[in-house]
Amino acid sequence: MSTTALLTESSSTSATRNDSDIDALPYVDREIDDPATVERLIDQELRRMRRKPGSDRSQLPMEVELFQNNDILKQEWDRVKKKEPLNALDYSRYEIKAPEEDEADETEWKKAVDNSKAQLESQTDSMFNLELLAKFGPNAWRVHNYQLEGELKQLQQTTSEYRDAVLRINRERKADQTQAGGSLRTLENKWSDLISQNLQVDIASSALEQEVEELRRYRASLKAKAEQN
Repeated sequence: MSTTALLTESSSTSATRNDSDIDALPYVDREIDDPATVERLIDQELRRMRRKPGSDRSQLPMEVELFQNNDILKQEWDRVKKKEPLNALDYSRYEIKAPEEDEADETEWKKAVDNSKAQLESQTDSMFNLELLAKFGPNAWRVHNYQLEGELKQLQQTTSEYRDAVLRINRERKADQTQAGGSLRTLENKWSDLISQNLQVDIASSALEQEVEELRRYRASLKAKAEQN
C-alpha cells in the first residue's frame, strides 16, 4: 500500500477535520511527480474540503462603485474610465500677453502689467531656489543617499535572515518528512505482512474446512455401510 493510497483513505474518513489540514509529504510522496496523479489528488482534496460561505468568486459583484464618499476622487476615477486627458497644469498662467485689442481699456492693461510683475517675481523666486539648490543641494543629496544606503543594508540583512529562516524550515520539514516517510514505509510493510498472514490463515482455514467436510462425508458413508451390514 503506497503513501498515496494512505492519503486517499485518510482523506475519505476525515470529513470532520479542519479544512486547513491537508495531508501531504512532498519530500516523501514521489507519486506527485506524475501530472495525472497530481490532478487526481487535487480533485480529491477539493471534493474533501468544504466550501465556505462567500468563498465563491461568482458571488462577487461585476462592478464596484469606488470613492462614493469622495467627490474629487470619484471625478478623477470617472475621467480615467473615460480615458480623458489630464489637465493638471494651466500653462496659460505663465504666458505674458498684451491685450489683443488695439483699443483696450485701462483695466485690461492693468491686468497685463500685474501678470508681468507676478511672472517676474516667480522667475526671481526660481533663481533664488536654484542658487540655494546649487549651494546646499549636493550635501542634502549625500545625506539622503547615505540614509538610503543604511535602509538598503537593513533590508538586505532582513531579507537574508528571512531567507535563512526559510531554508532552515525547509531543512527541518525535509528531515521530519523523511523520518515520517520511513515510519510510513515500516507501517506499510507491517500492514502488508499482516494482510499476507491473514490471507494465509484464510487459505489454511478454507483448506481445513474442506478437509473437515470430506471427513464428515467419509464418516457418513462409513456409517451408512455399517447400517446396511
